[in-house]
Amino acid sequence: MALCGACTVHIDGVATRSCIITIDSIGKSQITTIEAIGATAAGSKIQKAWLDMKSSSAATASPDRFMSAAALLASNPHPTDVDIDDAMSGNICRCGTYVRIREAIKLAAQMNEKGG
Repeated sequence: MALCGACTVHIDGVATRSCIITIDSIGKSQITTIEAIGATAAGSKIQKAWLDMKSSSAATASPDRFMSAAALLASNPHPTDVDIDDAMSGNICRCGTYVRIREAIKLAAQMNEKGG
């Protein structure tokens, strides 16, 4: 039903809920999972910022939040708070790290500005 976001992957760079995608609909699309996201420019910045801001949450929630944040930065390198809230709104978690996650995304965006 795509309600929690736990299964988020990137299909051609777009954060997508894999639970509602059929394998035959993918065709020749590029799929990126949490295991490979660090090899992307946005993913590597998010990884560093996530650690710097201690943004980790539960093991079931961290990957989908990470994937959504990386997709956001890949498509919008300088997101506003509203952009961040919109991109992260479908990721449900009880861990309470929402504020640190927003700050990590802002930190990664600053890395974009500095060319890091």
